[in-house]
Amino acid sequence: MKQRITIENLNELSTEQKERLRKWWMGSNPGISDLYVVKVKFDDVISYEGPFVNSGHRDFNEDYYKGEALPLLSIGQMIEIVQGNLKNGLVIEYTNDKVSNYLHWEIPRFNLPDNRLNNVITNPELCDSLWLAIITVL
Repeated sequence: MKQRITIENLNELSTEQKERLRKWWMGSNPGISDLYVVKVKFDDVISYEGPFVNSGHRDFNEDYYKGEALPLLSIGQMIEIVQGNLKNGLVIEYTNDKVSNYLHWEIPRFNLPDNRLNNVITNPELCDSLWLAIITVL
């Protein structure tokens, strides 16, 4: 089971979305052992290298505060972001002799890139499904 997003996922984001993700991460106080990538420029090409582990030492703090680090979000971190943008939460359903409840998430705006809408996703991983939700709320 995929536990985190990848550098390829981060590359799908616009510059503005990357900045909003970084601001969310800074506001959530990155934890020790968070995985992250660092922006590097080589021959006028900007890319991300990593993953690196937040050890709380100088290298992480320098990358973090210079705005060069982005998190490789875990499933739990993605749930935190999505929950902050939900319209509905817990749904309780009553039937004849059974009570069931489940989480129903309705994300207020759904603006996926055209190439995402044309792809048929069969049996997506939880991580990939949450990533689609993240793209819509960033």
